[in-house]
Amino acid sequence: MKKLLLLGLSITLVACQNNDIASDTPAQSSTEVKADKVYYGGDILTMEGDLPSYTQALATKDGKIIYLGDLNGAKVLSNNKTAMIDLKGQALLPGFIDAHGHVTQLALALNIANLAAKPYGEADNFAGLQSALRHYIKKNKIPKGQWVLGLGYDTSILPNHPDKALLDEVSTDHPILIIHSSGHIGVVNSLALKQANINKNTENPSGGLIQKMANGEPNGVLEESAMWPVMLKVPKASHEQELQMLQDALASYASYGITTVQDGRTSPKDLALLESAAKNDQLYLDVISYPAIEMLNNKWQPDFEKYKHYQNNLRIGGVKLSLDGSMPGKTAYTTKPYHVIPEGLPLDYHGYTAFDDAQVNAFVKKAWDNNWQIIIHTNADGAGDQMIKAIQEIGEPELHTRDWRPVMIHAQMAREDQFDQMKKLDILVSFEMTHPFLFGDYYLDSVMGKELGARNNPAGSAVKRDINFTFHNDSPVVVPDLLMTTWAGVNRLTRSGKVIGPEQRVSAYQALKSITINAAYQNFEEDSKGSLAVGKQADFVILKQNPVKVEPQKIKDIKVIKTINDDDVVWPRNS
Repeated sequence: MKKLLLLGLSITLVACQNNDIASDTPAQSSTEVKADKVYYGGDILTMEGDLPSYTQALATKDGKIIYLGDLNGAKVLSNNKTAMIDLKGQALLPGFIDAHGHVTQLALALNIANLAAKPYGEADNFAGLQSALRHYIKKNKIPKGQWVLGLGYDTSILPNHPDKALLDEVSTDHPILIIHSSGHIGVVNSLALKQANINKNTENPSGGLIQKMANGEPNGVLEESAMWPVMLKVPKASHEQELQMLQDALASYASYGITTVQDGRTSPKDLALLESAAKNDQLYLDVISYPAIEMLNNKWQPDFEKYKHYQNNLRIGGVKLSLDGSMPGKTAYTTKPYHVIPEGLPLDYHGYTAFDDAQVNAFVKKAWDNNWQIIIHTNADGAGDQMIKAIQEIGEPELHTRDWRPVMIHAQMAREDQFDQMKKLDILVSFEMTHPFLFGDYYLDSVMGKELGARNNPAGSAVKRDINFTFHNDSPVVVPDLLMTTWAGVNRLTRSGKVIGPEQRVSAYQALKSITINAAYQNFEEDSKGSLAVGKQADFVILKQNPVKVEPQKIKDIKVIKTINDDDVVWPRNS
């Protein structure tokens, strides 16, 4: 038992452990402190400790938690102005934290054609993809000559990539660009190729590939950096439109119980948008930006010092580096050849890296020298080797002199020996945990084969070594549904119902930690977020059921009732 002096009120708190409900009665004080809100009447899961712990009531004041304990103690802190919120048997948890995503890209994605397969869309075949594009053109009355964009086509469901011929059947009057579910491959029609000046004589750019037919003509599929000439031709939305689209993205995150979001690999344009929204008090969720380190130069140097702490809900957390492509798109940099080699590529094809080792070492050293946290996109183990070697170059004794917390983002095919190195080098890991469900069957049959494919997103390997790990959605690659992500990490079921890598499963509580207190730790925010404790932000999600008490298969079906940031209801917005 420990005594806390809080705003002149002496409160005796009993820690909640191992499913016991705390029982505390605050003593009266000469200085009267009254709560803004008291939450009670449901499962208030604190996320403190290694086992689920609960409190009977929680009180807030000025956007902070001021009390956890029994209801009588909370009532002492209330008066006729205190809102007494009866949870009616529902569950209250810390607000969810998406450990990696792209809020500015989601803003765009929500306003273009949805080409995802079920359960997130209807493009389960080429006819469905074409239908979605035609419907989008008709619904939005897009004039001839204007661009048509779509996102999310899925080669684990479709027989292969669509091509320019298939898109030409949709329209030859509109330039069309559709982007793979991974975000790393695009397909364009003939008019878009013409406008981007890509033809049979165009050479592959560094870190990219223009797929071509037998006659040398591009077939419309553009991998990685080969997309950029097309992207540069796509007209940009107005600033006002971008701000509104950003509101749509924040609303999407909030609807899934998320109170802290990330903008990974922020560009100068993206940061300018976020700064404008912050200046206008339009960020009602906390947004952490990670500028792309390769874009930093004399012309663009974000104000890391200014945004070290939140400014109107915007903070810069560090820098982002991307080393390889996509596993489902077969552009990620593996150490072993892909199980089924893409047509026209050599039998030893194993993807490719975005940068050579010397460049990676230089980027990582730059982050270290500037004391910037660095998060590094490494889908496959070849890219993972690059990251680990670059951090080793700094030197182990020096590494342990600073709390740096570098993060391996995705780590989808990380090997056991790499986890040993990550533990030694204090590297955190964040898994894209929807992949076992969305792409698991495809990993087994086509990407890496049964043995390697079954261990994609190996969270169990992190648990075994007590490595801090998080789950993320990588939105807009996947909608930001963290309960679905939690379900995937707990069950590891594929679309066809197979269990893959059962030894890589985690418990429901461990999965919830990955999107609450572990994610707060990854962001250097464990003192203010991620669990329910006195002094922390009043960021909450109210759920219809408690995820640690329902059947594991039902976790994804739990309904988000309310999302609360700084003690204000941010979803539903009309609350």
